[in-house]
Amino acid sequence: MALGPFALSLPRLFLLLGLLAAWLTAWVLQRRTGANLEKPLWCSLLVGVIIARLGFVVQHLAEYSLRPWEALYFWQAGYEPLPGAMAALVTAALFVMARRHPPQRLFPPVLVALLVWGGLSHVAGALNSATEKPLPDMQLQDLAGRPQNLADFAGKPLVVNLWATWCPPCRREMPVLQAAQQAEPGTAFVFLNQAESPDTIRRYLAAEQLQLRNVLLDISGQMPRDFHAPGLPTTLFFNAEGLLVATHLGEISRPLLNDYLQKIATE
Repeated sequence: MALGPFALSLPRLFLLLGLLAAWLTAWVLQRRTGANLEKPLWCSLLVGVIIARLGFVVQHLAEYSLRPWEALYFWQAGYEPLPGAMAALVTAALFVMARRHPPQRLFPPVLVALLVWGGLSHVAGALNSATEKPLPDMQLQDLAGRPQNLADFAGKPLVVNLWATWCPPCRREMPVLQAAQQAEPGTAFVFLNQAESPDTIRRYLAAEQLQLRNVLLDISGQMPRDFHAPGLPTTLFFNAEGLLVATHLGEISRPLLNDYLQKIATE
């Protein structure tokens, strides 16, 4: 979802909608019964979010063991809904067992939050996996002004990163993408800058000491329009046949990037 030049990724939007649904349900119940559900409800949901994040970290322990502080980057995508849902329900059950809140008052807002968050995430994931849009035959330029065709990168797995130097999440994820480009010679990486001048890009790369291959210019912003990318950064993942396998909106973490790379290598 785009808000001017900024974008809110769907997983974060769904989480916010789930929390909003829980608050509205609790508000309706409080108006009818007079019960104050604020503390047990938010405690249950907070525990659920923390355990969902922990479940993802445990599944990618090898990556996080090298940089354990990145496990605390809660703004990045990377949550396991099932353990999170179970933890939220168990926490709510503990409040009920303490005889402080009847189950018919506490469980409805918790269940509504989990259903909204989980249901929307499942539908979005299914739609994202179902796409097979082909790599376009698109004329671009490199930093020296030489013509480049995006279709020439077909034939092996391809990652196309849509970015700009003014975009903070783009800047934060760039070292992650650079390391992957160096470590995965069997996968092509294209860094497709959006409507900035070559001088601006060169100054940024030099200042950050980034050594990226395949930095190309999308001067007209055609790629975001063709692939309905609402904001930056957006990373597109194509398999060796040149078909779009997945799209990631927002800053990407090392574990998630590795998951996507495995996906396009096998499809």
